[in-house]
Amino acid sequence: MQQKVPHNQYDLTFKRLFQFKEVFLNFLRSNINREWVNRIDAESLEFVDRSFIKDEFVEKEADVIYRARLEDTDIYFYVLIEPQSTADKSMPRRLFEYMSLVWKRHMEEKADELFPPIVPIVLYNGRSSWNIPTQIFKGFDIFKDDMFNYILVDVNRLDDEKLRSRLDLLSIILYLEKSRRNAEEFVEKLSEVSEYVCKLPQPQLKVFCSWLLRIVKPQVREEMKSRIDELLEKIEAEGVEDVGEFIFNVQQLIQEYYKEAEEKGKEKGYEEGIQEGIQKGIQEGIQRKEEEIVRRLIQKGFDDNFIAEATGVEIERIKKIREEYTKYS
Repeated sequence: MQQKVPHNQYDLTFKRLFQFKEVFLNFLRSNINREWVNRIDAESLEFVDRSFIKDEFVEKEADVIYRARLEDTDIYFYVLIEPQSTADKSMPRRLFEYMSLVWKRHMEEKADELFPPIVPIVLYNGRSSWNIPTQIFKGFDIFKDDMFNYILVDVNRLDDEKLRSRLDLLSIILYLEKSRRNAEEFVEKLSEVSEYVCKLPQPQLKVFCSWLLRIVKPQVREEMKSRIDELLEKIEAEGVEDVGEFIFNVQQLIQEYYKEAEEKGKEKGYEEGIQEGIQKGIQEGIQRKEEEIVRRLIQKGFDDNFIAEATGVEIERIKKIREEYTKYS
């Protein structure tokens, strides 16, 4: 009877073999039928220590990791040595877990870079035929062009006419979102869609009105904010009875705020988040406060054009502040 060779003996043999770069490169060229294999920079091929990923997997799996350069791109090869006698149905999931660990480590070391490609390879020497799909993701043929790209939906680039023609809840909000920085345009658009807002089902209407109040809240006087909070609670609990009156009152709040701002020589437009602080500084009208805000935005990495648009400070003045900040920082 033939003696069974222990699994770990296979593991150690292949791991030792693959530590020789020329052996691994020949393995790729002989077994990976891809055009790019011959474009790998042989000098860049580097055996990667297993601790590169995660300590708890060191003793659980037999694998080999190589890093190489393909033109201007880093590429990883993850070879999982599978000495079991039968195919493991969990293989696609396992591979993805290990690939995720490599990407996680890469992210820790090079946070600002895109993830490198990883080529997973299974080296199997079991007795039975391998009958497990080699695809890691279900439906890959359908979604292969979208799996490792993200789809950008830039609200600012959406077509107003198309949004207005749809007039569902999301389209209405996106249509208004495009004008959040311009009070006059926002109020005008709100009038345009008010008829359609009134026809929304009550659950969607509650969402719309809550969204609208949260947009307006940072722009009103401090004494009005508690009233808006009360309205939000009432809408969540009871819904909206007279939608037309509600929208009219919101328009009045917006117009009132910007009328006061214009009388004080403030720039129109409104923003939330960090720009709330910017507007507060502008309202105070203190040059020193403006410069402090500009320096803070420079420190956070915003460019001059964004800062100029957000604060109303002249671009030349921002450049001067940036020059002084760079000089002494």
